[in-house]
Amino acid sequence: MTQSFSDRLKAVFHRRNLVISSLLFVIVVIQLVVLLPNDLELQDKGPVAEEAANRAKKKRRLDTKASKQPMGGLATDTSSGQVIRGVHSVEVNADGKGWELWAEKGVRPKDSGEWSIEAVRVKFYASNGVSYVVTGKRGGVNPATYDLWIKGDVVTLSSNGYRFESPAVSYNSKLKRILAPDSVEMIGPKDAEGSRLELTGVEMTADLNTNEIKIGRRVKASKRVNAARSAQIQSNHALFSGASNLAAFMGGVVIDVESMRITGPEARFVYDPGRDSLESVMVAGGVKVTDQDKFATSGTLSVNFKEDRYVFRGSPRVRQNDDELMGDEIVFLQGGKQVQVINARAQVDPARAETGNGSAGKGSTGGKKQ
Repeated sequence: MTQSFSDRLKAVFHRRNLVISSLLFVIVVIQLVVLLPNDLELQDKGPVAEEAANRAKKKRRLDTKASKQPMGGLATDTSSGQVIRGVHSVEVNADGKGWELWAEKGVRPKDSGEWSIEAVRVKFYASNGVSYVVTGKRGGVNPATYDLWIKGDVVTLSSNGYRFESPAVSYNSKLKRILAPDSVEMIGPKDAEGSRLELTGVEMTADLNTNEIKIGRRVKASKRVNAARSAQIQSNHALFSGASNLAAFMGGVVIDVESMRITGPEARFVYDPGRDSLESVMVAGGVKVTDQDKFATSGTLSVNFKEDRYVFRGSPRVRQNDDELMGDEIVFLQGGKQVQVINARAQVDPARAETGNGSAGKGSTGGKKQ
């Protein structure tokens, strides 16, 4: 039967619509193949690539509240919930980026609002250009608060070189604070001599607003102070900085260097800003020093380990055997083998004075220091 003109015209339009639909399908496939891998990057690849990825990501970012899906990537609905492979997500707040997250896999069960993630890497953006990168085996994200937790062989790296290992960490987005509540091991950045501060303790807190890193309890540390000697340090807590070489120990501080023990409420490491090397340790708040045959007290103590020089200030007193030295300033040289005193005042054991052995201490000198 011969088709009418109207039927032939409908057939032509139908074929045209099929061609257009096929072309649109091909365009969509090309976009998925070419553009989607930018969202699945798991590592930074330099500032240029990162900026390009950020621009592409911003174009495709979903409204979290509307979609309830804070994770970038292709989401697959399953009977148990949503699954994403190749997760890349960013928290953006009024100050800019809060954190950027990469993970191999993300899962959100149907009965839960929290995403579970695997093989996690998170970069936290702090003040003054400082950043912290945390990696771990698994974690979770609360899409309502942007709080995070990470567990399993967790490593936290500050941009100035501090490395912390802990079983787990959590992040409070409102406070901008990273917390490792359990035991932690820390390795500091190398100084000019290649020495590192090594530390163990409990409860690490990193404040991203101030870049202060605090170890809360049971601090034990070790630091090589010159080519031949190391200092062993104990304290109640310790304070470091993600932006500088600040290192301070507070509360019941004990420093052991060979046979000498130094105790006080607070000790600070002072670094040479020109060479980034340990210059001295300042102990303040009432200092006590014990050695094999000496006992000293003072308000403050400055220890220069390179020169093997200990300077006591603030009503310093040194007792050796039954003799006591006092002065405006007392200096131990060569690890205490020689003692210098400014404006010395001595109390000598009467029994020793009667025998003619009235020295106030082996190698000690009085008067003004030359």
